[in-house]
Amino acid sequence: MAIERAMALVTELLTQAQALAAVTARMRLDELGVSGEPAQREQLDRVVEKLGAAEHLEDLTPDERAIVVAFARSYMRQALDLIDEPERVGSWSHTDATLLQAQGKASAAVASLALEAGVGKPDARILDIGTGVAGLAIAFSSVFPASTVVGIDPWEPSLELARQNVADAGLDSRIMLRAATVEAFDDPDGFDLVWLPSFFIPERVMDEALRTVRRVLRPGGEVMVGVLDGPDDSLAGIIDALVTVRSGGALLTPADAVARLQRAGFAEAREVERTWKAPLRLAVGRRGE
Repeated sequence: MAIERAMALVTELLTQAQALAAVTARMRLDELGVSGEPAQREQLDRVVEKLGAAEHLEDLTPDERAIVVAFARSYMRQALDLIDEPERVGSWSHTDATLLQAQGKASAAVASLALEAGVGKPDARILDIGTGVAGLAIAFSSVFPASTVVGIDPWEPSLELARQNVADAGLDSRIMLRAATVEAFDDPDGFDLVWLPSFFIPERVMDEALRTVRRVLRPGGEVMVGVLDGPDDSLAGIIDALVTVRSGGALLTPADAVARLQRAGFAEAREVERTWKAPLRLAVGRRGE
């Protein structure tokens, strides 16, 4: 019967989702510094052992663990939002504070990727487009110790949390937050580095956004364009595309991003060789001297 086949499929997929939840919960216990309820802890450990995941979890630094946990929490909550409101037009319109904070923590990994990409400098003036709750802006401030960051975002629920996060981090003097869209943004002082997440930028404004970025970059300044890009035609790649359109972003491949950078007048546009596991690709362009 059809319902039996459907239930078998859903049960199989739910096992994977529950396994993700169990692994993340196990990491959360370490993050919180508690053992948890003994009977549940025993079962969490069994899941971790069955997946052969123990060695991956043990090698994580506290900061790395926080990013991985946040990544899982954000995507799981976005998945529930998709189930609850499948008819919603694609946009970043979440108000769940836990989801927003988790997404912000997950984005912090991009700051380290900037170092791998060979962009930025210790005293860079950085523009963080789609700053959200300022997780990446705060991470940039750590990775580039003499930098200043301007974070822009049109979504007030995120900015409200961002202001508190920046204050809690003691970074009010180094991070400025503005309510703005990238296409309407201007800044007379210019930037040395710009982060542009294509998966949050609507297709209709992407080219205009890149022209804006080139205008506000200082000569020699660079832009990093982030692209969610799993393997072509794989389930992971299709899910990445779904996440992008659900967030109201533009569906780009790294090659598309490089071509658009070139079309917008950037010099030395290139894709960064990926040395990390996450399905995030980077394309970099430089404004000529």
